[in-house]
Amino acid sequence: MNIMSQTGIKAVAVVIGVGAAGIAADWRLAASPSPSLVSPWKPDNLPRVEVVRPRRATVAQRLQTNATLEAFEETDLFAKVSGYLSDVRVDIGDHVKAGQVLAVIDIPEMKQELAEAKAELESKRSSLESARRQLDHNKADVALQTALAKDREQLGEGRQFISDRTLDQVHANADIAKADLGVAEANRDIAANQVDVAAATVEKIKTLLAYTQIVAPFDGVVARRQVNRGDLVQAATATRATPSAGSLFTVQRIDAIRVFCDVPENVPHVHIGDPAIVRPAGFDGTPFIGKVTRFSLRLDPDTRNMRTEIDLSNPNERLYPGTYAEVSLEMNRRPDALTVPTTAVGSDGEGNFVYTIIDNRITRLAVKTGLIDNGRIEVTAGLSEETPVLASTKSVPPQRTAVRPQVVRENS
Repeated sequence: MNIMSQTGIKAVAVVIGVGAAGIAADWRLAASPSPSLVSPWKPDNLPRVEVVRPRRATVAQRLQTNATLEAFEETDLFAKVSGYLSDVRVDIGDHVKAGQVLAVIDIPEMKQELAEAKAELESKRSSLESARRQLDHNKADVALQTALAKDREQLGEGRQFISDRTLDQVHANADIAKADLGVAEANRDIAANQVDVAAATVEKIKTLLAYTQIVAPFDGVVARRQVNRGDLVQAATATRATPSAGSLFTVQRIDAIRVFCDVPENVPHVHIGDPAIVRPAGFDGTPFIGKVTRFSLRLDPDTRNMRTEIDLSNPNERLYPGTYAEVSLEMNRRPDALTVPTTAVGSDGEGNFVYTIIDNRITRLAVKTGLIDNGRIEVTAGLSEETPVLASTKSVPPQRTAVRPQVVRENS
């Protein structure tokens, strides 16, 4: 009996222990939820998106176009008089100074004309001197006759010492002397005019003789020579004096170079002083940096382009006129624009927009944009520097989706 009782007590204890273990196991399972029941809004399980911060940067409207290099000044030299070239003193590539004689035209008959004109001038000067002496003589005679007439009038007041006939004769002599004085003055004026004409003729011939020397108009380089000694050159006329047609030399000034390019009509923001980068053909080194110097303020009606010039200093004469080049113009420069990457801005029928994160959820913001430069776009309205935006508008979860933002660092 006692043995049976002890065995029953042990069995009950085993059953109670097994039940207690089961209950403990069920309690532990209830305390640990299954993976399928984990909350989808837990941060570790949210979609990750890359965001960037808007930043200030310099943006500008840039245009790349073709260009041509030209001499700062270029002139074709023609003959003003006809004759034979007796001397040619320069050749292509020679550096010349302003006023330097490049060639001489020999005109012997013009030298003879100058000698004759000088002789005529001396003759007219002698005639003028004679006319002046005659004038002085007539002035003295007028003074004498006037004094005699006055004396005779005083003597004849009493009608005692001079007759009326004598008095009339004295007055007539005075009038004749005055008339002769007028003739002498006219002769003097004619002689003076003849001297002026003769002197002008001499100066004219001297001027024409000066044209027998072909001189450089400015410091530069002889770019073209089209004559030799002994050539007969003809005086240029309005119909023949076209560039390089009949010219003797072409002289270029190349210490400075003009860069000509065309700006299309859809780029109206070009200004004098805008930066320009010039890359001439054949130069593999550093480009030439300049600025817009001038533009024509008109569009070519055929091309709708505006001629624009950039001046480059060329002290070492590395740049040659006629060289082809590429020009990059920087216009409408804005040094402190608020920008984001171009990939961060989208566009649809409602306008331009970016995506931002508000309360860890994707939100769309409407923005206004400006210039695009170097992979960045200017935002002119709708965004602040403190508002993060998604780095790309592609493959973005729907709006109001909870996400996990991750700030990425951009290359400056």
